[in-house]
Amino acid sequence: MKKYLLIILLIMSSTLNLFAQGLRHSVCIIEPEFTESERAILSDYSLFMARAGMKSASQMLGAYKNEGTFGSGVRIDVNGKKYILTNLHVVGYAKTATICFQLHDKNIRYNACPVVSTAMDLALIALPDDCEMIALPFYDGEITEELAVVAAGFPGLGNKPSWQLTRGYISNAQLDTDVQVSVSPVSHIIQHTASIDLGSSGGPLLIKGEDGKYRILGINTWKAFYRDGVGLAIGKEDINAFVSSMPENNAPKDIAAVKETSGEDWLYALRKLPENSQREIKSMDWQMPLDQALKVFAVRDSLIANSGKSAKSYQKSATHIVTDKENMYAFRLFYDNYLGMNMQPGFQIGYDLWRFMNFGFQFSVLLTDAMTEDPTFGTKKGYKLCPAYMFGLYLGGQLPIAVGKYILAPRIVQSASAGPQPTGNIYGGFAIMTDTRAGLDWHIPLSSSEFIVGLHYDMNWIWSKNDLQMTPYKKAASSDQFNQYLQHGVGLSLGIAW
Repeated sequence: MKKYLLIILLIMSSTLNLFAQGLRHSVCIIEPEFTESERAILSDYSLFMARAGMKSASQMLGAYKNEGTFGSGVRIDVNGKKYILTNLHVVGYAKTATICFQLHDKNIRYNACPVVSTAMDLALIALPDDCEMIALPFYDGEITEELAVVAAGFPGLGNKPSWQLTRGYISNAQLDTDVQVSVSPVSHIIQHTASIDLGSSGGPLLIKGEDGKYRILGINTWKAFYRDGVGLAIGKEDINAFVSSMPENNAPKDIAAVKETSGEDWLYALRKLPENSQREIKSMDWQMPLDQALKVFAVRDSLIANSGKSAKSYQKSATHIVTDKENMYAFRLFYDNYLGMNMQPGFQIGYDLWRFMNFGFQFSVLLTDAMTEDPTFGTKKGYKLCPAYMFGLYLGGQLPIAVGKYILAPRIVQSASAGPQPTGNIYGGFAIMTDTRAGLDWHIPLSSSEFIVGLHYDMNWIWSKNDLQMTPYKKAASSDQFNQYLQHGVGLSLGIAW
């Protein structure tokens, strides 16, 4: 009995190997081909789509930008010509692809095969006329639950395509796409239990006929990661409609439509759209990622045409007054030099309201020479450098102007502060100060913030009990009153806004 069982197992294993060997002549690995400039565009948009919160689109573009991206496909005939049928998301925006049939004893490769037709999530790739790989026919019978099926393809194993052949059953012959699958506009989706994995996309879902031949029921397209044993394939009805209209009516996807606009400019235009338009575009996950980018430009152009708004307001690369009312926190370090005699370092921390108004707290150290006195006799002991520690508030306004991807902001700020100026003066050592600063800030965008560099002119009024060593604009006559001074200078500021 054991002998017969062993013979049966050997026969089954041999039959499966022959079957697998045969399918390897029909099922292939697909590697989309991109130029370096195309990969740069994909990388650029992947980065800024991630910043827009569009993670699915960013991840898909991120996969295309790297070499070694692959999927599966199946050899078919259409009107006497030789093609590979696969998913659109396998080839993406590639104009050509490398096709590899991984046989047991050798690999057969066809380079630079043109992508000739795309629609829904399907794509056709033309093979050379001398290709001898075997085409599989389509199943023309009824698809019902519990029908035995086979999934073939090359999912990844160690980041390399690895042949995989799995068996299962049809578990739902006609999935309700409106309710359960919102990521695709196709109308016929087959749910099955044959195991598929990342890299299986584009591979065939097959059925074995009574004549021993295998026919295509669908193209494996998705895997439900939140459920076990759920594979989803585009059905033969949609495939037949697709191949019957190719290639004239289904032009391949083209990256050229976005290559003139940077990802940063695209993100700027997206954020200028109404919130309902932004939500609609971000929900287009079933679309190819750059279709979402093109939708931004289409909505923008419609708003410009219907509202009379200037196109420059949607262009980050154009020079225009920023009107998006973006509120930001800001921290600035500043240094004022009063004609080389006195100086004032300090910092401001506050809030830029609508980018046009800013206010907050200020701390600085005013460095001047002040007269010290004997606390007992009131005799003057001479001048020495005495810092005044000044605490206060500031209020200002600015006019942000976009210059390319940067922002130039003419800014005027008024501050008022007070603090101790310990010098040993018998009158107390206390100072009151106001600063009027006028200058330019240069905002340099970072990944999630802005670096600020500023130059300004400063007019500084001081009221102090101390006799300060500076040329006074006005000085009180009585020694028991505050002495009043005015000094001018220039300054530099460095900061960060977020």
